[in-house]
Amino acid sequence: MLGEVEPGAAGDRDLVVRRTIELISGRLDDLLEALAAPGTDERRLFARTVLQRKGLRVATAAEREAAREYLLAAVIRVANEQEQIDQELGATTGGDPITEFAKRSQLFRTRGLSLDTSLGPNYSIEQALAAMKERGLLRPGSVRRVAIVGPGLDFTDKEVGFDVYPQQTLQPFAVLDSLKRLGFAPSPGGPEIALLDISPRIIDHVTRARARAARNIGYTLNLPLPRRTPWLPDVRTYWQMFGDRIGAPTRAPTSKAIAELVELRAVRATPSAVQRMSMRDVNIVTQRLEEEPFDLVIATNVFIYYDVLEQALALSNVEAMLKPGAFLLANFSAPNLASLTIRPVETTTTLYARAGDVNENVLDFIVWYKAHAN
Repeated sequence: MLGEVEPGAAGDRDLVVRRTIELISGRLDDLLEALAAPGTDERRLFARTVLQRKGLRVATAAEREAAREYLLAAVIRVANEQEQIDQELGATTGGDPITEFAKRSQLFRTRGLSLDTSLGPNYSIEQALAAMKERGLLRPGSVRRVAIVGPGLDFTDKEVGFDVYPQQTLQPFAVLDSLKRLGFAPSPGGPEIALLDISPRIIDHVTRARARAARNIGYTLNLPLPRRTPWLPDVRTYWQMFGDRIGAPTRAPTSKAIAELVELRAVRATPSAVQRMSMRDVNIVTQRLEEEPFDLVIATNVFIYYDVLEQALALSNVEAMLKPGAFLLANFSAPNLASLTIRPVETTTTLYARAGDVNENVLDFIVWYKAHAN
C-alpha cells in the first residue's frame, strides 16, 4: 500500500476509513500468502520470523487467520501511535522553526528504535560539511576516522513504500561519497568508517556486504526521488551526482507504477568503498568504544528516540570517542546540561522543498557539536 486513498475521498471521513480498511485487508492477505512461501526473499523471511517469535504460523487457513488478527491489531496500534505523534507535532507548529526543532528533538522518546533511512539527511550532512570547509574547521584530508551512529537499514522506502529492490543501508555510502567530494577524505583509499548499532539485522547486513566485497562484489544503492515533492534544484543535483565518488551508475528497477510515483536511479558502489566500513555492536546510550578517537561522528534521526537522560548519556559517550575539538553532526537539539562539555557551535538549516498551497517547507537542521568545547 502506498499510503494513498483516492484524492476525491479526502472530505468524506467514513469513505476514507472504509477504503483504508479495504486496502489494509487486501495487503494483509497478500502478505500472508507470500509468507507461506517466502523462498529466499529477505523481507519475507524476516517477516515470517517475526511472526514465529510470537508463536504464529501461516501454513494453514486457521493459522493465517490468527496471524491476520495479530497484524491487523498491530496496524491499528501504529495508527493510534501516529495520531498521538501528529498531535504532538501539531502543538509545536506555527512558531519559530528553531523553537519547533528543539521541541521535536525527543519526539519519538516513547517509541522503539526505527531502522528506516532516506536520502534527505545525507544531503543535510553534505551541506553542513561544505559550510565547515568554507570556515576552515576541517582541513583537506583530515577526516581519517568517522563513526556513524545508527546507519539505518531500509525495509521499504518510507516515502512511497517500494520494496522492489533489496534492503539497503544508505548513510555509510553517502558520508564516504561526501567526504571524498569535499576533499576531507585522506588518500589513498579514504577514511575508516565505523558503524555503531545494536540491531542484529544491520550487523548481519553489513557483515554480509563486507564478505561480498572481499570477493570483489560491490553494493547497489537504489535512490528513489518522489515526484509529488517540489524538490529544490540543489537537492535534485545532489540526487543526480550521489555516488559519483564511490561507484558508477547502474540499472535501476523499472515499472509503470514506479515511473508514475518516483524518479529512480541506482549506483553500484565499488568493493573498496564497502571495505572502508566496519560494524560495531554498540549501544551509544550505555557504551563507548575504547580505541583510537574519531575525527567526526554523525548521528541523524537517532537522538529523537531518547529522553533527556538518555541523550545526555549518549552525548557523553560520543564525546569520549571524539578527538578534542572534533565534531558530532546530528539533527537534534541537545539538552543544555552543565555536565556536558560537548557544545553546539553552529546550526545549518537545509531546505529540501518549498511550501505549496497547503504544505509546509520541507527542511532539516544539522547541529555542529564540538567535543571538549569548555
